[in-house]
Amino acid sequence: MNINPKFKSLIPPLAPEEFTQLEANIVSDGCRDPLVTWRGTLLDGHNRYDICTRRGIKFETVEHEFETEAHARIWMRNNQRGRRNLPDAWKIELELGNKEDLAELGRAKKAKNGGDKTSETAKAELSLADNSAPEPKHDTRKEIAKAAGVSTGKVAQAEVVKKKSPELWEKAKSGEITVHAAYKAATVHTMNNSGEIEWYTPEHIITPVHAVLGAIDLDPASSEQANKTVRAKKIFTMADDGLLRTWKGRVFLNPPYSGGLVSKFTGKLIESFSAGDVTEAIVLVNNATETEWFQLLAAKASAICFPSSRIKFILPSGEPKGAPLQGQALVYLGKSPTRFIGEFERVGFVLWVHPA
Repeated sequence: MNINPKFKSLIPPLAPEEFTQLEANIVSDGCRDPLVTWRGTLLDGHNRYDICTRRGIKFETVEHEFETEAHARIWMRNNQRGRRNLPDAWKIELELGNKEDLAELGRAKKAKNGGDKTSETAKAELSLADNSAPEPKHDTRKEIAKAAGVSTGKVAQAEVVKKKSPELWEKAKSGEITVHAAYKAATVHTMNNSGEIEWYTPEHIITPVHAVLGAIDLDPASSEQANKTVRAKKIFTMADDGLLRTWKGRVFLNPPYSGGLVSKFTGKLIESFSAGDVTEAIVLVNNATETEWFQLLAAKASAICFPSSRIKFILPSGEPKGAPLQGQALVYLGKSPTRFIGEFERVGFVLWVHPA
């Protein structure tokens, strides 16, 4: 029996507890359902095949007939529709795959028949046996949403994520993040109201941050590349959606700016600091003193530094970015404002806000 990795990748993997239960059932009762093959290649029953071959348990096979590999793939995807607890991303993945294969079959049929058959005749000839889906109509997004049991908006977001960030799409399929969270991470622009996706904090700012905090326990709005400079013990990336996580310890925050995210991240910090989960924090933000979020942040601060020049952030390429259009502020929350002032007075004007 052949195992085709491409075929196997079409099947949503079982959760560990599901696989454990399946193995227990097979050990107890045997492999009751036959494995499905096509031209000697396994289509359905990959987990059962793995368990049976490891355990030396007998199994039966049944051969299905399909005209093309595309027909076989569609059958495989449709066979997964009844599974419970599939993440929405996997449901959409199955239907998007069918859309592509049905389109391929349609093109092949049209070419074979010289394009002279009516659309209704072509649809009839593309009937795909048991539990198969009809060829998508013009509004394929609506059809996909209906088949997957999700909204058309979620399908649209999924298509964007698949195109822009395969890595985030895999996280969504695993259930690690939602489709919406993956979409936000794939599309958000972050720093200083610019078109750049990532602006990293330069070393000359991070050095005094470490001197004040001793170490950074968490950077909740970061990336693996940015953390090479920040050196936080723990980070939350865009894919992690730090707003949904718990913040603890000594925090450095260079928040995203677009879509109102700066107010959400600073609000999360204030909440975590007030609750005692965050013990100290230094926040690098625009000096937007007139905004509500800055006023709320300053009200919790012990000290604030206004740099003597606009900070030149670092691009993902490692090159310094030109000075932004607006100046910055470094806001300290904690019980050691004297230490903060001593380290940051060389960066710019430091204001003692609330003596500890």
